[in-house]
Amino acid sequence: MPLNEDMRYTASPALSHFQRAALCYQQARYVEAIHHYLAGLKFDMTRHHIYADLAKACEMVGEWDRALTYLDIALQLCPDSPTALRRKARLLQEKHGFDALIGESGILHRPELPSREFLNCLEKDRDELQDAYPVLQEASSEYGRSAPPRHTYWRADLGRFALVCDAAMSAQTVWYISQLMRRTSTEVGKLLRFYPTNPVSITITNTGGISTAPQSPLPRWASGCYDGQIRLTYCAEAGEPVLSILYALLRHEWVHLLIHRQLQHPCPRWLDEGLAQHIARPMFPYERHCLQQAVENGYLHSFAVLNQPFSYLPAKQRKLAYLQSQAIVEYLVQQFGFAEIRQLLRRLNDGVPIEMALAQTFRKKLVEIPLAGSLSR
Repeated sequence: MPLNEDMRYTASPALSHFQRAALCYQQARYVEAIHHYLAGLKFDMTRHHIYADLAKACEMVGEWDRALTYLDIALQLCPDSPTALRRKARLLQEKHGFDALIGESGILHRPELPSREFLNCLEKDRDELQDAYPVLQEASSEYGRSAPPRHTYWRADLGRFALVCDAAMSAQTVWYISQLMRRTSTEVGKLLRFYPTNPVSITITNTGGISTAPQSPLPRWASGCYDGQIRLTYCAEAGEPVLSILYALLRHEWVHLLIHRQLQHPCPRWLDEGLAQHIARPMFPYERHCLQQAVENGYLHSFAVLNQPFSYLPAKQRKLAYLQSQAIVEYLVQQFGFAEIRQLLRRLNDGVPIEMALAQTFRKKLVEIPLAGSLSR
């Protein structure tokens, strides 16, 4: 049946925008993806899966409430959409979990204004950095706006910490981050009984989700790394990060920092990543469900795979590797306590091989440790 004139007029530009949005999303250019989705929806507002995809892009820039709004629209158009239902359930779990994490810190419940000393340090170092970073190219004229002429950063020397943050953040946000850093240092240090003797450098960069954003040293799938310093990235059009997510990332990378500074010998990958994720935040219910499915389907990684760099694994297998590592450490902590985890790390630091260290600490061989923790059959 031929399209009428109105359908020809609306379908083509809508489809063009939706295709470009999907391409931008694949390239981690989430802000541009959002604009293309919205532009396409001006011509065609009937596609429930487009609203679900738009919600996913909004989630990637930390706009959870906006994402939930678009998922609700998708479900109004198609109440039994499995994609929209699954994404909404997952998003609500993540929002609840991250809100609880930042709530435990108490940072936002008793907000404090930055001290004058802190602000002076921030302002001075920001001025010094004005010419230290490359010029950004103009953003696409299609959206009628330009990138800032220079990508500048806040910097604060806080004694134990050297903090560099994207200048699009407010000074109040940088202050909150400094408080989260101190809390992380105290809490994680208490767990692992180790505190850095040298200052820790932490850099937090907004990738912006546009093609003109500063190049990140991290792969697209990663939001943090420790390579001698802690590097964190976030994606936000307005410049402000989601503090709860940033807090979890900071805790994760802080564990890596402590393990790498404490141990003179390599730590098994599964133990390193498992400890980092276990301490960073609890596993979400949907993650536990994914791990349970892997158990039932016999798709679990072996310890040989879990001891290799996860970055070389395909996306789904990489996610499973992180989940397994977290579940294994969670199991060891529940069964033996954190004091025994510290004892295991001390033995590894003394150069004891992991198989022997496990036997001495837990009276277990490596093959006796369940590959999915308490979810293993």
